[in-house]
Amino acid sequence: MKAQEFTGGYILRLDRGEEVTAALTGFLKEKRIHAGTVEGLGGIGDAELGFYHLPSKTYLRQTIAGNLELIHYWGNITLVDGEPFIHAHAVVSGGDYIARSGHFFSADVIVTGEFIVKPAEWEISRALDEPTGLKLMDISG
Repeated sequence: MKAQEFTGGYILRLDRGEEVTAALTGFLKEKRIHAGTVEGLGGIGDAELGFYHLPSKTYLRQTIAGNLELIHYWGNITLVDGEPFIHAHAVVSGGDYIARSGHFFSADVIVTGEFIVKPAEWEISRALDEPTGLKLMDISG
């Protein structure tokens, strides 16, 4: 990974072989970024996306195999158990030009990953929401 700081955040280039979620989360921990947003695009492989099935309170996961374009990746940065956590969604497409989208779990960079991290001053933790079974932003007020 290569990173450059700019006014308002960082621009990152993930290298071939890096796993997107692990690399971004590692960067957040290193820089002690606990809040903000992250967005990106690039060339990835074998993206694992999900759809939250509320009745079963589980993610239905699907791996989209092969060489893919990461068309749009967007997420927010909060804290889970005191550690930075990225809640991200993405749109990916392969050689068939069919867009697939969902909650982003993982993918390996096979060409490049270009991301912008914008830290924020707010700090929000996530707490278990019993009705949904998810850790949602714990916002009071």
